[in-house]
Amino acid sequence: MDEIWVVLEQAQGELDDVYREIVGAGRELADRLSRKLCAVVLGSNLAALGESLNFSGLDELILLDDPALGSYAPEIYTQALSNLIQEHVPQVVLLGATPNGSDLASRVSAKLRIGLVSDCVAFEIDEGGLLVRHKPTHKGKVCSAIISPRVKPQIATLRPGTLEEKDLQSTQEIKVTRISPRLDPDKCAIRFTGLLRIDPVTLPVEEADVVVAGGRGVGSAENFRILEEAASVLGGTIGATRVAVDSRWVSRERQVGQSGKTVKPKLYLACGISGASHHVLGMKDSEMIVAINPTT
Repeated sequence: MDEIWVVLEQAQGELDDVYREIVGAGRELADRLSRKLCAVVLGSNLAALGESLNFSGLDELILLDDPALGSYAPEIYTQALSNLIQEHVPQVVLLGATPNGSDLASRVSAKLRIGLVSDCVAFEIDEGGLLVRHKPTHKGKVCSAIISPRVKPQIATLRPGTLEEKDLQSTQEIKVTRISPRLDPDKCAIRFTGLLRIDPVTLPVEEADVVVAGGRGVGSAENFRILEEAASVLGGTIGATRVAVDSRWVSRERQVGQSGKTVKPKLYLACGISGASHHVLGMKDSEMIVAINPTT
């Protein structure tokens, strides 16, 4: 059908924040190719989502609605999305590079034997109409442009916080298609049993609403414990500059910047950070930035 599909992640009827970036990227690709933009949402009791996504830049919303899809379970979600893709064969499928989105994209691409480019930061269409996926490689020192000329659909995940959220207003209501997918839960070895609420401090830095980040000015690993206490009080997590990571004051997965993670929290509290460009590139789109530095 040569449509552009974006798979939107939801939990208890609430869409993950990355959906705005994915819809924006999908809209640009659809306009470039003169194709229809469709969003796919998996879950249970999804009727209200149709109203919330009206006039959002989408042409169609496909709801895979079934009680078995009430909470994310890898195998049953893979069944549902893979069957839908095989039936319609879209040209492009985009998902968010969240933990669930990355897991689902990997499983679907393996099941359908199609290539996946994960954790992309930008997309474009080349002269031949192929999706070009830009992905940081070599520890963030190179941004590679990757195409898959012999594979359809072309599937990719988008790193959250990397694209500008656009105000995509359309003049007409979107078409909503509700599908009861063909599922076989008995073939699934993994069963969903419940959710556990984790301490926000342990969240991946790119998923937190509040990031308390430290740099050279923090001075030591012991002083980073103060930042951890502040993050706990604020309901956030810890971030760091490359200097802090290289000094082993904090683990590498906490690094924010060009060679680390890209974040877009509601609050970014920068402590002892000079503001070097390679760090700013990773947090410049935060909603509010507060800098705390020692006086001299």
